Amino acid sequence: MKRALAFAICLVLGLGLSSAASAQAAKKQADKPAAAAGSAMSGAAMMKPPAEMGKVSWMLGTWQCTGKAMASPMWPEHPTEGEVKVTLTLNGMWMVAHYREKKTAQNTLPIQGDEYWTYDSGEKMWDRVVMDNTGSFGTCTSKGWESSKLVWSCDGMSMGQKMKITDTFTQKGPAELFLSGEMSGPDGKSMPWGEVSCKK
Repeated sequence: MKRALAFAICLVLGLGLSSAASAQAAKKQADKPAAAAGSAMSGAAMMKPPAEMGKVSWMLGTWQCTGKAMASPMWPEHPTEGEVKVTLTLNGMWMVAHYREKKTAQNTLPIQGDEYWTYDSGEKMWDRVVMDNTGSFGTCTSKGWESSKLVWSCDGMSMGQKMKITDTFTQKGPAELFLSGEMSGPDGKSMPWGEVSCKK
């Protein structure tokens, strides 16, 4: 919200400055091409992905995952198998992961989920948006990798209820990743939602 507000303020200020400068523009025609070029260059610089996006480049590719989903109102505890495809999108500004579980006799309602990661240079925080085929979704923030762990604090909605979720990604090696998480509902009681181990 504060980023949207800042953008709106910048837009209003920009329009006001543009109007004030229009009277002087006719007197400085010779400077116009150079100014336009400079403006385009600074705009191009702003469109570059933050350097921190390079810290997740090792995650790009296809991963095979096995894990366990804990018991919930939707299903009993059961093993899971799935595949994750991770790529960069939107000019490299976002990393996107598509997670698809296999339907098995023990997992009759496999999860299909997408999530997007980016780095906010202004706030110096990682941002994450997650959603799945149950209608659940969430927004998360993280300070980033500390040693081999990345911890996300999330606010989400699931089955019509607000949830607090903590997800922890642990890098086990250049081609191995472990994810575990816990969640709490309106009653504030925390419980694990599951764990997943993925390898390239």
